[in-house]
Amino acid sequence: MSQGSPSPFRDFKTKLCTFAKGQHGIRNPFVIAAVAPAIEHRVTDRLETWSTGRGKSPVVPDDITVQPIWLDELLPQTDVYKLLVDLGEPLAEIGGEKSSGERIAETMQDRLAEELVQGMIEHELGDAQLETQSHVVLLLNLGSLYPFTRALELLDELDRRNVKSTVGIPFPGDVVGGKLSFFGGESPHYYPAHQIDGQIQGVHLQ
Repeated sequence: MSQGSPSPFRDFKTKLCTFAKGQHGIRNPFVIAAVAPAIEHRVTDRLETWSTGRGKSPVVPDDITVQPIWLDELLPQTDVYKLLVDLGEPLAEIGGEKSSGERIAETMQDRLAEELVQGMIEHELGDAQLETQSHVVLLLNLGSLYPFTRALELLDELDRRNVKSTVGIPFPGDVVGGKLSFFGGESPHYYPAHQIDGQIQGVHLQ
């Protein structure tokens, strides 16, 4: 792996614009960039500003639209989240080798990505946007889903639904051996997305 970009934050935005202009990825126009977890919300704020055309370069071209979607706001709207909140106390009383937290996490991993993407499609994105690569969708505050689901599940579900929008995810974690590590967890060998070299840190937001 290379030593990393002088500004992976700038490269993240640039690559989103490049895909939105029509460049094809290996599978789809998805972009992911590691972000130091402590500054995830600062990066979210900067990306929201950038989406309105008021952020630092690269400037969003006139023929590209950028739409932030806050995952932490979608999460409480999912049926699986509401169900597990209701079941929290009974689950804690059930015996067995696995803790209630482990059982909840497994259930949410099975269903959460599917429900989140369904919520995006039904309530956040129009049919034309889903079919248009020039529409950039920013999935923000991924850390709010920890430890219940990961970027991999979201991207796989978007790919399965054949979403053609350009999708960008700031990923709160590290790059370990060329792979992304979500809050120190094990890294999957492959993400269905173009990965930006390096980790976005505070210095890149100045």
